[in-house]
Amino acid sequence: MWLKLLLGTFFALSIIGALLVEPASEHELTHESNSGSRSENDKSLRLLTWNIGNGDLESETRAHAEDLPAIARVILDNDVDAVALQELTGNDQLKLLLRQLRNRYTGYVCSSGGGDRVEAVLVKKTSAGGKDAGPGEARAIFSDVPAGDKFAAAATFSVRKDSPEVVLVSVHADAFSASRRRAFATDATNWGRNHSRSELTFIAGDFNFEVSTRNKNNLFTDDAKHDSESYAYLLKYFRDLGLDAGETSVNDRRIDYVFGPTAKVALRRAEVLRSAVVGRMDHWPLLIEVSF
Repeated sequence: MWLKLLLGTFFALSIIGALLVEPASEHELTHESNSGSRSENDKSLRLLTWNIGNGDLESETRAHAEDLPAIARVILDNDVDAVALQELTGNDQLKLLLRQLRNRYTGYVCSSGGGDRVEAVLVKKTSAGGKDAGPGEARAIFSDVPAGDKFAAAATFSVRKDSPEVVLVSVHADAFSASRRRAFATDATNWGRNHSRSELTFIAGDFNFEVSTRNKNNLFTDDAKHDSESYAYLLKYFRDLGLDAGETSVNDRRIDYVFGPTAKVALRRAEVLRSAVVGRMDHWPLLIEVSF
């Protein structure tokens, strides 16, 4: 008899436990499946910056075509409004990526300036586009940004009809010369300042700054003082939105940044997506979300 009572008690407890646990599990699954979606009235902006090149030990350090499907999944899964990419091989590779993105984005690569790799900027097609765009279009205005001895890529667009215009600049500063980084950062900052009064301007990408005192690595810089001054100059006019997100490269360096307006927006989220790297990529994407 006591055995029947014991089994009955366990059976009753298991039913109660199932009733308590199941609703929580359903909530978690719903939250996970909808983590990238937003309502049409949500006045927010999601930006992603990602150097999709590969480690220095690779024979081809620029972006690899076989990595593009995984890169597209990260962009789509996070419902990103605009993306700053670095180290593409050229416009042909951009077209391959746009196809992997199911043609939901439009994009642009800057002039190579004599180099062998380019920066790109992508804009989601469900964005409202520029001032002259029709409903549902993403008629972003693209342009080159002269900076130092190279170029950056810029896009001007609106997330929705009632949203302010946004300017996103995709940059990639020199990996080994701090003086070149300083000239590049100064020009990019000054260009952004000219657009920050009427639009929301964001400068994003791989700056290669060596300003961390915790994980200092002199293998990638020849003058840390230059980097500190370059970083300070950017902070005079823009906010370091990814300041607390952590390191962005696999060698424990924070070298990828999103600089944005010091006012007009509120930071909702700043996250380094460390599970996104595939193949021999040596950077993690930085995701930033702000509200207007």
